[in-house]
Amino acid sequence: MSEAVLTTINQAIFGYVLMAIIAALCAGIIRLIVILLARTQKAPPVVAPPLTVSVLPAADDPATIAAVIGAAVHATLGAPHRIVSFAEHQPPTANWAREMRSRHHTSHTPRR
Repeated sequence: MSEAVLTTINQAIFGYVLMAIIAALCAGIIRLIVILLARTQKAPPVVAPPLTVSVLPAADDPATIAAVIGAAVHATLGAPHRIVSFAEHQPPTANWAREMRSRHHTSHTPRR
């Protein structure tokens, strides 16, 4: 190899080693600062709040839920409304697919 290439490689290696030394020194200084700050700032011990346990079961009254929903509807819309039913949400995809399949099959009736 030529002299210029060897000089460039030596400078690159020296630069990387110098950066590693500087990074290690910075990490050591930061660690020292953290240790000193931790010693000077003692945090007060955290005390957990007292635990309270209810002996009564949780109320799950559908009439109460219906009354709350009815009151919210009345407060929002202002007019009297009637709650028709409470049921779990059924995804409409199954009914939609069945309906479309039925329409597709009935549209292909043979001609006589």
